Amino acid sequence: MQKILIKCTGFIGDILFASSIAKKLKEQNKECTVDYSIPVSQPLELLYNNPYIDNVFLDSNINEADYEIINVIPIVDQSITPPRQFQQAAGIEDVDDMFEVYTNPAYDYLAEQMYSEYKSKGIKVVTWLSNWEERSFLFTEQQYKAGVDVPNLGYGGSRRDIKYIVSNLNDKYTMVNVGFPNGVNQFSTGLNTAATYSFTASLIKASDYFIGAEGGLANLAAGVGTNTILTSDFVHQLYGWNGVISKIKEPKLGPKFYFGEDKHTNLNPYLTDKEVVAKIKELI
Repeated sequence: MQKILIKCTGFIGDILFASSIAKKLKEQNKECTVDYSIPVSQPLELLYNNPYIDNVFLDSNINEADYEIINVIPIVDQSITPPRQFQQAAGIEDVDDMFEVYTNPAYDYLAEQMYSEYKSKGIKVVTWLSNWEERSFLFTEQQYKAGVDVPNLGYGGSRRDIKYIVSNLNDKYTMVNVGFPNGVNQFSTGLNTAATYSFTASLIKASDYFIGAEGGLANLAAGVGTNTILTSDFVHQLYGWNGVISKIKEPKLGPKFYFGEDKHTNLNPYLTDKEVVAKIKELI
């Protein structure tokens, strides 16, 4: 039996994208075993729940000599969707843009119970990204074209007012914030365990919409089947046609590129905060 190791690198979202490889490998070779090595602990339980993955290890607990094939996940190339890129890197023949996140049924039940009162009254439940402000910029199309970058504040010299956006949605929907607060990342210790992240996945899964910006939780939302509405200014600032990191006509980042536009929307990056509120209400 062929033993294969998928060695993940990068961010939590990249690990979720890479989880799609296991199913593809099992479809190509039913006799193989597929193990995963990951650099952070948060997605451990979600990967354990994946029926196509045999074992999951943190990097420090793996003996690479045990494997016949080791596929190292490459750095994301924004010109191609990450699931497709990672599948190609692993030698998959029939690649696609899809990935699926397998949640804990007990947590799913708890999340449904938490929302049941609101849903019984016909009130939509919207999960929103806690550190949305850090993943936002506010600029006009003219400012973006001029490309004068203010350090940490982008081409418009400011970030979105997320408190304003959320407060203007509170009157119509039940708003539930999820994820890291501002100033915290996936490598911060003690703030986001595998159990917490797994329960977060269930909270998002049970909600009607996830709103925020492209990143790990937006991709988690897509993987559990929840509709997403995302501001795209963050990606546009970094990787758009006049991006500060790369200049790409249409960066292939965000759930709409993996699952289509029926359930997933990237908002126009030049919208004002007031226009963002109006568009979210229109879409929901």
